[in-house]
Amino acid sequence: MEKTNFNIKRVMINDDPSRVIEFDPSEVTFVERFYGIFREFKEKSAEFNQRAKILNKQKNLLDENGMPANLKEGIAFVREMCEYLCERIDYVFGPGTSQKAFGDTLSMPLIDQFFQAMVPLINKTRSEKAAKYGRPRHGSKVMK
Repeated sequence: MEKTNFNIKRVMINDDPSRVIEFDPSEVTFVERFYGIFREFKEKSAEFNQRAKILNKQKNLLDENGMPANLKEGIAFVREMCEYLCERIDYVFGPGTSQKAFGDTLSMPLIDQFFQAMVPLINKTRSEKAAKYGRPRHGSKVMK
């Protein structure tokens, strides 16, 4: 039987064959979703930064146990950011991707690491595709 994988990229998480993320970085709707989330992130990060400033202003207020009085709100805020980003990862890469990538862990550093790994891979594939279609073919007599 012949095998082909078209343009599908497979990324294995932590060398675990049960945690493989598959996507086609040359597929138009994937590209639209992928680059679209960066516009969304820019807008959302302004909101998150504003909320973080408010929380940070209150970080020196301590409760009766010596803990930040807004600790609960701070943890809820980080959870909200992580859940938002995981939802967007699932939107771009497909349902269940964030579960494969992070399991039940909600961690901003892990989410950042995910994007640090994926962005170069996607950009490389996109550049290769653009170069392929940007080169004139040998022997082409179109418009001569």
